[in-house]
Amino acid sequence: MRIPELLLPCGDMESLETALLYGANAVYLGADGPNLRAGAAGFAGQGLVRAAALASAAGVRVYVCLNASPREQDLPLVRQGLEQAVEAKVDGLIVADAGVARLALRVAPHLPIHVSTQANTRNSEGLAFWRDLGATRANLARECAAGEVAALARARNAQMPGFELEIFAHGAQCMALSGRCGLSVHMVERGVNQTGRTACMGACAHPCRYEYRLRAVVEERKRLGSEAWEVLEQWTDAPNAPGEAPWAQFFAPQDLCLLWHAPWLARLGVDALKIEGRTRSSAYLAVVADAWRFALDSLAKNAFQPRAALAELRHAATRSLTAGLFGADARREIPGLDRLAPRRQPMLRVIGPANADATAWDVELKGTFDTRRAEGMTLILPGLERPVLAAGSFRLEHGPGSSTPGLPTDVGHPGMRAVLRAEHPGIRSGIFAR
Repeated sequence: MRIPELLLPCGDMESLETALLYGANAVYLGADGPNLRAGAAGFAGQGLVRAAALASAAGVRVYVCLNASPREQDLPLVRQGLEQAVEAKVDGLIVADAGVARLALRVAPHLPIHVSTQANTRNSEGLAFWRDLGATRANLARECAAGEVAALARARNAQMPGFELEIFAHGAQCMALSGRCGLSVHMVERGVNQTGRTACMGACAHPCRYEYRLRAVVEERKRLGSEAWEVLEQWTDAPNAPGEAPWAQFFAPQDLCLLWHAPWLARLGVDALKIEGRTRSSAYLAVVADAWRFALDSLAKNAFQPRAALAELRHAATRSLTAGLFGADARREIPGLDRLAPRRQPMLRVIGPANADATAWDVELKGTFDTRRAEGMTLILPGLERPVLAAGSFRLEHGPGSSTPGLPTDVGHPGMRAVLRAEHPGIRSGIFAR
């Protein structure tokens, strides 16, 4: 059994630093070329050079996403992204389009090509096609069920040993076929010739997550011309009717979590497990990355502890988690996740030391934080370590940029820069606390 690579998303430099701290083997990110997270900050210009150097120093690989479906007029942008990746000396490219792959072989022939899930690879002939084109890895289509993944792994072992398989293991699922959704075109005002107008060019507006109000839906039976059924949604505008929200998310799927399948995937020979989330916060990434790193490390020690990892993942789960097509029922929530237990989000991130003796730290608040609360403050340390600092053993002060630097405060608010007075050997730059 070989432990798969943990591949984490990075939407900006803060997310990259978080991924490196909390256990990434590799990261994937967007830069100058067209990719499927056009809304993420990304690493344009020299940002990619700095990101690649930082990751390389930590022994972490960097894969650049060029996984959009570009039009003819977008090819110069693709070439620009390829040249940027070459300059930054990254470790690989993620592509979905055969034309982009062909161009990459000319512009960046030394860079490994990883085929994106957007290519919808679901059979061994597809794997062989990409291998023959020069790819070294394929992220299988998100629509693959567990049995299909097993069949593809067996075919890979028999016909193309050395070719790597990657799957998405955690994060948002798509209501469309691997992102090929046209709702954004109709629901968000974007010009016809605007680059990135569709989800296939990275400008998905996530309409499946919108909140809709439905008065009535009538489905007509064409043959008879009569109503087949009518669906009514209960809704209210009354502010004094708690729990009766005047909306529903009709299209939103649950989030994927294949944690229980990690041992099986490792035995199967899957080379990389990919976590979704380039537009998610660094706080979310810290929790999810640490839980998955802990799970895979415990698996490597023949002491797999999925429930401990799930106990942490529930703090990051904004939607219910499912095994998707890996389970008997794609809608059934995975076992071991206590959704009724309180969820506590990370409240602050340590920026760096504020003095020389490690008793004061510059921090950024990620949420409203009351230092007087009875449960104190929990440090989110790599390795699923969660030491608790008792209330009264730490203090929050206004930071140097405020009008009252050094003045203690009981409550901090999102976006606030402050100084945390606390002593613990685990506190260091980049960690989160809740």
